[in-house]
Formats: sequence, C-alpha cells, structure tokens
Amino acid sequence: MPVTLSTNPAQATAARALEHANRDLTSSLKRLSTGNRIANIYDDAGGEAVQLKLKAQSARYSVLKNNLQNGISFLQVQEGVLTTASDVASRMGELQAMSQDPTKSSDDIANYNVEAVELASLLGRLATQEFNGNALFANSQAINLNVQSTPDTMAIGSEDLATDIATLDTMTSISGVTATQVETDLQAIANLRASVGAKQSTLNYYYDNASVTQTNIDAARGRITDVDIASEASSYAIAQVKSQAAAAMLSQANNIGTQNLMQLLM
Repeated sequence: MPVTLSTNPAQATAARALEHANRDLTSSLKRLSTGNRIANIYDDAGGEAVQLKLKAQSARYSVLKNNLQNGISFLQVQEGVLTTASDVASRMGELQAMSQDPTKSSDDIANYNVEAVELASLLGRLATQEFNGNALFANSQAINLNVQSTPDTMAIGSEDLATDIATLDTMTSISGVTATQVETDLQAIANLRASVGAKQSTLNYYYDNASVTQTNIDAARGRITDVDIASEASSYAIAQVKSQAAAAMLSQANNIGTQNLMQLLM
C-alpha cells in the first residue's frame, strides 16, 4: 500500500467503524432507557405501522368499556326505580284489598283512598325519572356494543313503564281498581325488571369480552414494541466494546500514518 501525505485509508476505515459502532451503541442505549424495541423508525417501519394501529384500537376499547359501564349504571338505576314501582304497586294492591273489607267504615276507606291516590301520583313520577338528563323509560337510549365501523346497538331505554302502569298511576279512587288490574300492572313491572336484568347480564358479558380483547391487543402490541432487556443488554455490551475498539484503532491509525511519514522524511 502506498504511503501518502493527504489521505490515510486506515484512518478512514477506523473512523467509519467508530461511527457505526457509536450509532449501534446509541440505539441500544435508547432501547434500554425507553423499553422500546423500535428505537428509530427505520429499525422496523412495518412493525411501527402495525403497533400504531393496535394502539389506536386498544384506546377505542378503553372508551367502549367506559360506555358499557355507563350503560350498566343506567340499567341499575332503572332496576332501582322498577323495584320501587313494584313495592308501590304491591302496596296499592294491599289498599285495594283492604278497601273491600266490609267491616271498614267509609272513613277508613277514604283514608285508604288518600294513600292510594298519593301512591298513584308517585308511580307517575317514577315513570318520568331521568339519568344524567336522559329519560329512563323513553324508547330512545341505545348503547353501541363494539368498536367496529358498523354499530351493533342495544336499546337500554326501551322499557315503557308509563304504559305498563297506566291503570294504577291514573287512578282517582281505590274502589275503582280491581285486584286483577293490580296483578296485571305488577306482572308488567316484573317483566320490565326481568328485561332490565337480562340486559345488565348481557352488557357484563360484552364488557368482559372487551376487556379480554383489549388485553390481548396490548399483548400483541407489546410483542412488537417492547425490548427484550436481556438480549438488548448483550447487544449494548457488544456495541460498547466495538466502539471502544474502533476508537482505539482510530487513534492507532492516526499515529501510524504520522510516524511513517516522519520516518520517511527524516
């Protein structure tokens, strides 16, 4: 190999090796410090694109889980109202039965009627209750059950309590209500409670499915993005040795080139 004054091939080779070693060392440090396998976009461009989509999908499942929990809360409030309505209707049935007792005076029956009318008014108010400004029994509230482009909804405000208690909440005299009418309204309320319970159960299953799905999506994303600490620590040690060796050889290349020229010129 010729000896020249203006260029030093050994020095250039050692400098390039040092540059590559330092780049690998920097990337390895970045992976270890952040915990991310993809330290730079060029490390795995395809994997980065996939993990971004998975991240967005996981975020949508988080929102879905919150929505499902809110839907369950809505149904729980419905259940509470229907429980109260059932108790009120049952009490009105007792008043109706007591009003048929021939041993009761007209004043007694009038007192029963006062309570029954108040309870009828309460039933009417229960049918118009709201949850966060939304009517509990309005045939309008629906909740989306998935994060897909095509919605899959469940009606959670479709129970028509006002219609089912029309006999009792409009009564003006307990003597005008029959036991059959009371039983009919009680059965209607019981049916609504069964429907609300079934929807709660369904939403709980949907929530469990959303939770499991999100967990698996996060795990899949982690396999793309998370660094293997043991493996990367080994890579870091190798890169560190290479960097140190390249730096030492660069120094040697500079010294050798200088010494050779000085010897020739002496």
